[in-house]
Amino acid sequence: MPPNALDEAFAAEASSMVLQGGTSLAEVGDAVQALCRLTAGRLAEFEPTTEGGGRLVRVHRPGDLIGGAQLLGDGRHHTTLTALRDSELEAIPAARAQALLRERPEFLAEVARAALERMRSSEPAVAQRRSSILGLLAASAGVAVRDLAERLAAAMRAMGAEVAVVGAEAVDATASWLHALETEHDFILMAAERSDGAFAAYAARQIDRLVLVADGVASEPAAPIAFATAAIRRQRLVDIILVQPPGTPRPSRSDRWLDVAPVSRLFQIRAGDAADLARLARIYTGNSVGLALGGGGARAYAHVGVLRAFAELKTPIDFLAGTSMGAVIAAGLAMGWQAVEMDRRIRQAFVDSSPLSDIAFPLLAMTRGRMVDRRLETHFGDAEISDLWRPFTCVSTDLTTGGMHIHRRGSLRRALRASLSLPGILPPVVEGGHVLVDGALVGNLPVDLVREQHDGVTIGVDVAVAEGLTPDDLLLKPSGWRWLTSGAWLRGPPIVSVLIRSATISSAAALPSPRDDLIEIVPQVEGVGLQDWKAYDLAVASGYHAAMAAAEQLSALRR
Repeated sequence: MPPNALDEAFAAEASSMVLQGGTSLAEVGDAVQALCRLTAGRLAEFEPTTEGGGRLVRVHRPGDLIGGAQLLGDGRHHTTLTALRDSELEAIPAARAQALLRERPEFLAEVARAALERMRSSEPAVAQRRSSILGLLAASAGVAVRDLAERLAAAMRAMGAEVAVVGAEAVDATASWLHALETEHDFILMAAERSDGAFAAYAARQIDRLVLVADGVASEPAAPIAFATAAIRRQRLVDIILVQPPGTPRPSRSDRWLDVAPVSRLFQIRAGDAADLARLARIYTGNSVGLALGGGGARAYAHVGVLRAFAELKTPIDFLAGTSMGAVIAAGLAMGWQAVEMDRRIRQAFVDSSPLSDIAFPLLAMTRGRMVDRRLETHFGDAEISDLWRPFTCVSTDLTTGGMHIHRRGSLRRALRASLSLPGILPPVVEGGHVLVDGALVGNLPVDLVREQHDGVTIGVDVAVAEGLTPDDLLLKPSGWRWLTSGAWLRGPPIVSVLIRSATISSAAALPSPRDDLIEIVPQVEGVGLQDWKAYDLAVASGYHAAMAAAEQLSALRR
């Protein structure tokens, strides 16, 4: 069989066509108009879903044949084909292609082979959609987007990536030019300043991911950002980077940007800060590191030891999620607490005195929850989740819907209070007509919520798979009146341990299956009781040793 049967046919029979980014080549149910071969750009296939819209099933790259399987079948498209960027194709009219399939066996064989290869492809659609062209577009005045793009490109190159930066000079570039540039580089950064309206419109048609760049202290737009909304309609991914002044201790009022732009991720950076740029470079080259911390009562102190080991090993953490006590410690890291400050604050909030000592008549819970409320206010203040230096996700359980409630915006301390509200111990949190309690009931180790935010490695730290309760844990210690007079009551009665263990017992069964992009750390905290709030040093040491046992894996994440 001649190896160039397709090439010969397209050279003799095809005409060229150009498809602008965002334009559909075919809709579900359309008759096939032509056998096409993509020569530049990207086409995406979306299959219809019962909920409406479409699910990405495949991304076509230059060289792919489009319409062959349909011509061999019923002659109709069963997916929607949309240009992800300006694209160029060679097209043989359907009637002529059908004649070639009948007349030339070698041509038929080539088309059938291409169709079979496409069906056998096991590459996940998410992997096919790797963001290789990023569009950095100014969303406010006061930001120098080209300068940021050049600095980001330098940080990405330091990680071994080939990166090109283009601006308004490329506004009239063809799809073939862009394809050639993409072939020579791992990533292309398209930088559009506030005044580059024509180039912003061009870039919005080409990019895999839209990255809005805004001045973190500027006034936000009064209405949704038009090109961001258009990008969402074309199945684009959207981030926003808020550039804060150098030395900013903590951003503020960042939620306002989430109201005007349909973004999936929000990043905070300080202008000119090398560490912040390195973090963005890790994220956009697929080398980011996510961390999920599970709940488990006092055993969650082990997370502090894990973070201490990370600091020594210089393990970067770019995305954070947590449940219950794990959420509190993850939030501290997202706030920017270093090891000494983390140790001081956790000791002050949970070790120096019991957080569950405000015992109440149990109408809703055994405690009033005021002690926990005051401590969360002391350490987290009025921070919003979007104000944190690292993206943070908190998990609670929605008793109104019976499912998981994911907190990615709004009051940080309110989200933490919901995630900590173990039924029977702390009163629930009522928010927006929903009753929220401890997230451990539905997602004690939120690894998947971290994974969906980035393309790098995720670390899961589980402190709830240790040995559970024993009959001895159900006894008052010391017994009788001595339990009250000794102050042991401040830890709560044995029912507290029963409730904590009941919430986290499914953790082991919920552990994700091993993967190359997952590192599991399981501290040996069997010697720490679930409500042993004084066993801080023992739990911290267990977490430190567990993390150091994975030092070789963790050191490999340092870039």
